[in-house]
Amino acid sequence: MKVNSIIAIFLTSLVVLACGQSNDDSLEGKKASLAEAKKELKALEQKIGDLEKQIADEDPSFGKANVKSTLITTVPAAKTTFEHQIEVRGNVESRTNVFVSSEVMGQLIEVNVVEGQKVSKGQVIARVDSENLEKSIDEVKTQLSFATTIFEKRARLWEKNIGTEVEYLQAKNNKESLENQLSTLQTQLDKTQIRAPFTGSVEDVPVKEGEIVQPGSPVAFIVSNANMYITAEVSENYIGRFEVGDKVEVELPAMGETFTSTISSVGNVINAASRTFTVEVKLPQVAKYLKTNLVALVHMTDYRAEEAVVIPSRIIQEDFEGNYVFLLDNKKAKKVHVKLGQSFDNQTEVVAGLSGGESVIDKGNRAVADGTTVEVQN
Repeated sequence: MKVNSIIAIFLTSLVVLACGQSNDDSLEGKKASLAEAKKELKALEQKIGDLEKQIADEDPSFGKANVKSTLITTVPAAKTTFEHQIEVRGNVESRTNVFVSSEVMGQLIEVNVVEGQKVSKGQVIARVDSENLEKSIDEVKTQLSFATTIFEKRARLWEKNIGTEVEYLQAKNNKESLENQLSTLQTQLDKTQIRAPFTGSVEDVPVKEGEIVQPGSPVAFIVSNANMYITAEVSENYIGRFEVGDKVEVELPAMGETFTSTISSVGNVINAASRTFTVEVKLPQVAKYLKTNLVALVHMTDYRAEEAVVIPSRIIQEDFEGNYVFLLDNKKAKKVHVKLGQSFDNQTEVVAGLSGGESVIDKGNRAVADGTTVEVQN
């Protein structure tokens, strides 16, 4: 009987709502009617909820039939190692890249290389005119031959105590002086042949045959990929977070290459203009066509936490009290506020509020409230 009485009261309320509509057909009247209807609808919805609860208390079968569950999926609050990485842009460098220069003055009579050509250590890449040097060498050789003959005669006479010691020493000194002069000229002659100091490739040839070169004039720029590395500038905000030997992930976008390497050097000086310090990374021979100044993206771990509670970033919500998530608790949604650490790669570390192992509502988390009945569809 009590259930019927409650329903009768509800129907009476509907009749009152229908009879209370305004007959004013003006725009203002319609707006007023709409506002009044919304107000009454809200009151009716509240009344309906109260009635359903009262009826369910007296008729359990009615309650079970009218309970609506929100469909959800869950993910575990995993305890795992959490890492945060930064990405810095670097360049490929080489420790064996030099401008090969002439050591003597003269006219280039040969340039034997072109840009892009491979060269071997000791290979002649250019020649300076050596005609005058060769003539000087021939003259000194002639003088040395004569001086040697004189010295040998003076030596034999000196052994027989014939002649003076001064004459012997003068002959000896003249011979040795010419020998030194010949050695110097031969060294200069060798330097007219400009050779590659190591095996590599020619990247630039800034001279042409017929040009006059001076000592120190660059003839060719040679690069070797046998000893390459990466340099990257890192913000001073990360001082103390990286050490020699730390593993990094390196990406060479232009080549489509990604590989793991290690930090080989961490700079101790801050660049006053950029407020950065230099980090060097080892570069293994991962590709055949490595080039200096090739762009490299270095992914460096600046934060690591063992046994951290980690959840997907997408399930975190925020209200005036802070960040929160919904947990699955006995077929109901339970609102729990959490304190967050760092986020990386769509994952977030939870430093307070969760202990790990909880079932956190994923899909459907925007459709539930604290206490909402839910149905898991994992």
